[in-house]
Amino acid sequence: MREVTRTPMDADNPLRFSVLRVPFFLEPDYEEDPEWHETNRARLERKWGGKEAFAAQKRRHRLKERGREVGIEHFNLDRLASNTLKSHRLIQWVTKHRGCVASEALYNDLNDRHFVRGQKLNDVEMLCDAAESVGADRAECDAFLKSDEGLAEIRLAQAVLRRMGIHSIPNFVIGGKYVVGGAVHASELVEIFREIEKTGEGAPDSAFAETLQIPVEMRSKTLPLDALPTHAPKTTSASASSV
Repeated sequence: MREVTRTPMDADNPLRFSVLRVPFFLEPDYEEDPEWHETNRARLERKWGGKEAFAAQKRRHRLKERGREVGIEHFNLDRLASNTLKSHRLIQWVTKHRGCVASEALYNDLNDRHFVRGQKLNDVEMLCDAAESVGADRAECDAFLKSDEGLAEIRLAQAVLRRMGIHSIPNFVIGGKYVVGGAVHASELVEIFREIEKTGEGAPDSAFAETLQIPVEMRSKTLPLDALPTHAPKTTSASASSV
């Protein structure tokens, strides 16, 4: 996204971006008990059939090397894996009430807390700390997480994913119509963004915003990417749903 905004095809009509994170469960059968967890190492060794098979999978995927390419020096392999429903609900709650700028800041913070620092994603205190850091009210966050609010929307989103044939992550649904699956290189996404940019009309539709009940005014908030020309009198937008 930054590459496209740094060098727009039309400086008077640059492409702007909004991002909606769609909930997906790698371990849908994990217990919701907040006390339960396992290490990610144990989870992946079980998934791939033992230590040697998991080591081979790591070599094939080169996750450590690819993480370093984008500034992530260390993935905590022994991070605490737990049920992720509360963290997904929190992302949607912040998106609904504060927009994608706040929810992306929250998403990045949760990634650091979990993948680097190893924290559990169903720890209510940790989640409220993170939400408070992006401007949410702590007491409201705590009450929300202890309620059932947002559960129905997340279940509906899972049904949409199944209808679309999306059964793994990462996946990107751009403008409600371009579906890009797998750990694609950034250049592939840039190519799609450039095709959208050529139309001059953007791609503001979303495949999930209505399902997740994101208000229209929050959908229209775009990310303040640092290279966006400040003089631009108008912008077109592309909505990217990331699964």
